[in-house]
Amino acid sequence: MLCLLLPLALVSCLGPGNTASQASSTPLMVNGTLGESVTFPLKLPVSEDTRSITWLYNGTSITFIQLSDPSDPQIILTNPKWKDRLQFTRNYSLQLSNLTMADAGSYHAQITTQTSTVFSSYKLRIFRPLRNLEVANHTWRSENGTCQIHLTCSVENMNDDNLVRWEVAGSISIREANLTLSWDPKKSSEEKYTCIAENPVSQLSFSVSTQSLCKDFLNDESIGTLWIVPVTIILICLVIALLVVWRKKCIFHFSAQQTQTSAENVNNLEYVSISSGNTVYAHVTHPKRQTSKPTPMKSTDSSTIYSTVHQSKESKPISPRTTALGNVIQ
Repeated sequence: MLCLLLPLALVSCLGPGNTASQASSTPLMVNGTLGESVTFPLKLPVSEDTRSITWLYNGTSITFIQLSDPSDPQIILTNPKWKDRLQFTRNYSLQLSNLTMADAGSYHAQITTQTSTVFSSYKLRIFRPLRNLEVANHTWRSENGTCQIHLTCSVENMNDDNLVRWEVAGSISIREANLTLSWDPKKSSEEKYTCIAENPVSQLSFSVSTQSLCKDFLNDESIGTLWIVPVTIILICLVIALLVVWRKKCIFHFSAQQTQTSAENVNNLEYVSISSGNTVYAHVTHPKRQTSKPTPMKSTDSSTIYSTVHQSKESKPISPRTTALGNVIQ
């Protein structure tokens, strides 16, 4: 019990000096990730032996290390709530595990030698790891045909300690979450934009390209160009098909007319039955004219009638040869 009270009394006596020393020294910034571990590095004096080390959190002792016998150091936990969360390296640097947001604050190491007391100060900050980086985009076509792009980068657990920026082609950095740009595929090559969200303990990134963002506009232009050839071919085929169909109809119509004319000619040809001994080769009638069948002649001698021809109203001169033949027949 006496051994425990002695270091506590020592810490209490050195409290004001510790405060003055803290005010005159710049603390070392230590960043920790929520739920993980952090180490406070400690550098011991080289010129003389260290007799004791006291670790404090926000001015309150959490552990005391007695080094009177370096081969057998005595580590005393002065605050039970830190139990199972504190460990020490070979040079007595403090390791704190299972970090919570309540662990953030000021930490001090009070190093006592035979002739002096040295203080090391630390500032612990706890950060949540970044998650769910998202990039939202809105694109539209401008009047001059260029692709207008508006990008918004966001991340979960966003706070003042988080930094969101854009990198263009891996070199130019733009410290803004929102980015508006114009891209002309006819004049510019494809460009890559990377959103980077980072805090002291984590970093996330997501990249987009101008070509992928404006692919709908590029596809529209490509489709418009590609349609010219097939549409032209289809139109030519339609014209050829129409010409073929029209030609077939004309041929069919002409053939039908010829067939009808032949049928009419056949209808105009009537065969007349003559009594035995008389021969009629053909009886031809004029189209659309009412005709009468010839009356067979009564004669004991056989008669031959070559044809009976009914002429139209227009009369033509009859050659002497025809008249003679008619006379013979009569």
